[in-house]
Amino acid sequence: MTARLQVALAARVALLRRTTPGPLLVRIALLLVAQLGLMVAWPVFVWGQPAILGVFLLLGLLTAVFPRSLMPGAYLLITITGWLLSTTVLQVPPNLLSLVLLAAAMYLVHTLAALAAVLPYDAVVAPGVLLRWMGRAGRVLLLAGVLALFVVVVPQYLAGRGYLVASLLGLALVAGTLAYLARLVRRR
Repeated sequence: MTARLQVALAARVALLRRTTPGPLLVRIALLLVAQLGLMVAWPVFVWGQPAILGVFLLLGLLTAVFPRSLMPGAYLLITITGWLLSTTVLQVPPNLLSLVLLAAAMYLVHTLAALAAVLPYDAVVAPGVLLRWMGRAGRVLLLAGVLALFVVVVPQYLAGRGYLVASLLGLALVAGTLAYLARLVRRR
């Protein structure tokens, strides 16, 4: 049993020694964004404890090291659970900024885990590839933020009237978003 564990550990160390800057940068970004998501989802008095902070760091690290496994899904589940417990059971009042940060962090964890899963540790990645990937993720986040702002602000100006207009505008925005995402998929 220990011989097999030593062989597995030696293989992991050899793999880490061959790691190039591109995949390492993606995994570091994944770790940092995962930590941001956990700290936004859970209240400060929970993650302010050193033991819980260590667990969160381990969870983010496992997500970054094993992006092909169930870890990104487990991370997302724990983050959502934290947000739900925080806002319902612990009754921490949610605000718009934390909700937007949480949604952005969860999306970035999802997309960075997908990128990390397909990048071998020793891949040579041109900086333009990473910049285009993050540019697309940034456009998706910006578009989603504009849509969310629209959903929050426009009903205040309609003051109970114009439900049909608001529904049609919302439908047009959703159709535009879907067209943009379909264009991104076709370009690949």
